[in-house]
Amino acid sequence: MRWEIRYWFASVGLQGFLHVIRVIPYSWACFFIVGIGGRITWRFADKYKKKMLDNLTATYHASLTDEEKERIARESFDTMLRGFVETFYCVHFYRTKFDPWITLEGKEHLDQTLARGKGAIAVSAHLGTFTLIGAKLSAGGFHLTWILGGQPHPRLAQLWREMGEKVGAGFIIIDSLFTFHKAILRVLRKGGVMGFICDENQKQGGVPVEFLGRIMAIPVGPAVYHLKTKAPILPVFIIRQETGGHKVIISPPLEFVLSGDEEQDIFTITSQIARVMESYIKKYPGQWSWISKRRIRTRTRRKTFLEGQPNPPS
Repeated sequence: MRWEIRYWFASVGLQGFLHVIRVIPYSWACFFIVGIGGRITWRFADKYKKKMLDNLTATYHASLTDEEKERIARESFDTMLRGFVETFYCVHFYRTKFDPWITLEGKEHLDQTLARGKGAIAVSAHLGTFTLIGAKLSAGGFHLTWILGGQPHPRLAQLWREMGEKVGAGFIIIDSLFTFHKAILRVLRKGGVMGFICDENQKQGGVPVEFLGRIMAIPVGPAVYHLKTKAPILPVFIIRQETGGHKVIISPPLEFVLSGDEEQDIFTITSQIARVMESYIKKYPGQWSWISKRRIRTRTRRKTFLEGQPNPPS
């Protein structure tokens, strides 16, 4: 009962905020939520601050001073708050206010990939306001379908789905293994774009790779569906610009040297995706979410190809 009440209030609160922002200027919301609210929250967020600093230390070790780590953590915290505001405003005002602020680089890579007729697999991370990627691609004539997993309650999952649909992005909710697998294949076989957020440790099913100074079980979805459908994998990231706008960057499809052994090839593809994510995160560290403790533990039953790491029991 407490669980239901908690998420009922959460969903009602978010839906209420979604309606209220129609009449609140964007600059006001940023001033109160990111400016004032961010300063107050940061002052008392010792628990989350420690998580972020621990993650930064695991990645950079002694190459950054404590002051630099503190600055990156604070910038990351502000990025999350601003991304929350932008995500909700985008639902109502994307075409009129947000689209002119966002540029699209590398559109030709996606055009050429989709021309092959096998669809495309877009891989990204919790970098910048990643929720705006689907809206920008939709404005550019593409339809991106995200995997929506790990939702604590159906009410929240439905809210995110409705918000995405209003800006032209689709969602596939991970509920039944069979139904969501069929839905992904349907998107790719129809020549669509299937999006995966790949920077979180998986409770099950991930493959262990080195990522930002730790061993993490990265999602295998992009590798599995690439091997199954031959759909190319393209890195797609959104970067906040110093001018205040955003840039969505679509890179050329990744190329892999495969062995023919499925497990080895999944590791090869996933490791390469991890290296691409690392390169963007280290280039824009203040735009990545360093707060998640899930990036510490590795829990998987998949075979590991990392040297010195024991394979889990079958």
